[in-house]
Amino acid sequence: MSILDRLSTLVKSNLNDLIDKMQDPGKEIDQLVLDMEDSIRQARAEVAASMAGEKRLTKQAEDLTAEAKSWEDHAARAVQTGDDAMAKEALRRKAQKEADRLEIEKAAAEQKVEVEKLVTGLRALELRVKDVKLRQGTLREKARAAKGRSPLSDGTSAFADFERMSGKIDTLEAEAGLSDELAGRTAEKLASERKLEQLDEDKSLDDALAALKKKLSG
Repeated sequence: MSILDRLSTLVKSNLNDLIDKMQDPGKEIDQLVLDMEDSIRQARAEVAASMAGEKRLTKQAEDLTAEAKSWEDHAARAVQTGDDAMAKEALRRKAQKEADRLEIEKAAAEQKVEVEKLVTGLRALELRVKDVKLRQGTLREKARAAKGRSPLSDGTSAFADFERMSGKIDTLEAEAGLSDELAGRTAEKLASERKLEQLDEDKSLDDALAALKKKLSG
């Protein structure tokens, strides 16, 4: 289970249901608070790491923009010397850098969303922990009073069953995603797609060269 999923579970968990499952409420409520505080520490570390990752991706995108501009300059010089083949090669590399930049920018945007989700989950959990701490004594007494009518199955962590179920669901979803990705990807289809991609690339380079020449002549 990811830290984001765990934060969501802890925030949305029903305290009454958790207490009903506790064999030793006095100890287990304290442990619940410790678990929540540990999740807060993990979330803070993950937020910091995600923010650093977002910055790295942004820097990579900036570097790729500069590299694309450099290849465009190479192409312009090649056109001026009459070397169309070299100009097309430089434009091909420029296009690749721009494609890479778009992928990096997409990853950076996704990373930013992840950071925002983590921060939101972290703040919500911090408020939940504060609330539980304020009610800790009352919750212990309530749990002890309720134990006479609330049996427990196995005495494991209050979140163990949920985590096992989530792990199975994640595995099934991953397997389903892999099956969808592989479906219909025959060798013949892949070869056909590659041929079409090559034709599109050649046309794009011809168009880019023509546009560059027009730009330089103007």
